[in-house]
Amino acid sequence: MTLYREEIIERYRYPRHRGVLDHPHGQGEAVNSFCGDDIVIFLKLDPEKKQVREARFSGEGCALMQASADILCEYAVGKTLEILQNFQAEELLLLYGEPPTPSRIKCVLLPYEALKMALRTI
Repeated sequence: MTLYREEIIERYRYPRHRGVLDHPHGQGEAVNSFCGDDIVIFLKLDPEKKQVREARFSGEGCALMQASADILCEYAVGKTLEILQNFQAEELLLLYGEPPTPSRIKCVLLPYEALKMALRTI
């Protein structure tokens, strides 16, 4: 058994949503003080539809955190603010797939914390 699924390694090496958005409508940062992971989520909206038009992440951290951020940004695109405000941590774990070990769950959920902060800034 490998430590991480192939998809996690692939998303870590070749993220689809890594980068900084200029003039985002929402931006949220979360830090794991235990391990030093740091992530910022950026959201741009389609104002007419109140949907996320673009989502990106920036930051440094482990493969699990960065892969989770990429998965979360992909999910957020096209979703309404209402859907994202009601989005729960357990849903990110389902999107992520294979459950992380208890010691690594905070890594996988750090992007969720940043998303919630970004939604508060809109």
